[in-house]
Amino acid sequence: MRARIAQILDRLSPAERKVAELVAADPDGAMGATLAGLARTAGVSEPTVIRFCRSLGLEGFSDLRMALARGQAAPPAAPLRIAPGLPLPLVAEAVLDGAGAVLAEIRAALDPAAIEGAALALLRAARVEIWGQGASAALAQDLAFSLFRLCRGVVARHDPQMQAMAAATLDGEAVAICLSASGTAPEMVRLAESAASSGATVIALTRPHSPLAGAATLLLPCTVQDAAEPCAPMLSRLAPLLLGDALAVSVALLSPQAAQERLARMRAALPHQTNQQRETTP
Repeated sequence: MRARIAQILDRLSPAERKVAELVAADPDGAMGATLAGLARTAGVSEPTVIRFCRSLGLEGFSDLRMALARGQAAPPAAPLRIAPGLPLPLVAEAVLDGAGAVLAEIRAALDPAAIEGAALALLRAARVEIWGQGASAALAQDLAFSLFRLCRGVVARHDPQMQAMAAATLDGEAVAICLSASGTAPEMVRLAESAASSGATVIALTRPHSPLAGAATLLLPCTVQDAAEPCAPMLSRLAPLLLGDALAVSVALLSPQAAQERLARMRAALPHQTNQQRETTP
């Protein structure tokens, strides 16, 4: 619970922070307190305590007390690490532990303002180019599938020559999304610079402070790097996938009626499907 509070502390209001500091300092006392008692001790209102609970992802005060009780009764086990000699029955658990750590890292580096700006740019764009090379090519295709249902003129490209020709034809109504784990590939940096010089909005999913990040209009930071060991999982794929989903959901929420109408037209364009198949079409 202390770790969870530490992750959200800088996003809390001053009043909610009083509750957070009280709970972190005395979890036993908070677990045994009433809503009114905890609010009185923290010097805040009862609705402030409820808002603090919801900032933690909990429904209310009773859920906070249960979470504290679970934390006191059974501290979390140390995450498993993948290393030579790890028993095979534990491999899946170790990979999931690593994924959990990656999720925490992605969340810590998240820039909500950049997500909002990127979603607005995508919603207004007349054309959306998504570029990835090497291992990022499949991630670009996945992102294109998510945005195809919501945006206009969405296409994913992995061939460098096609990417270069596409970059040369962009204008101020276009968005180019560049995916690169390192952000140092000269070809991708040149593409971003070319797109930006034409007036297009360039969104980079890459490492902060990299050449590609510097060439972009908006940066969605992807800080995860894969280990060099041959048995290490490729966890760096998670950041572009999840940030891509965040973009798609944001675009849909910005224009829910248009998103529904577009999806309905796409479903109607599949005349040979049964009603049941149409209901399950993404």
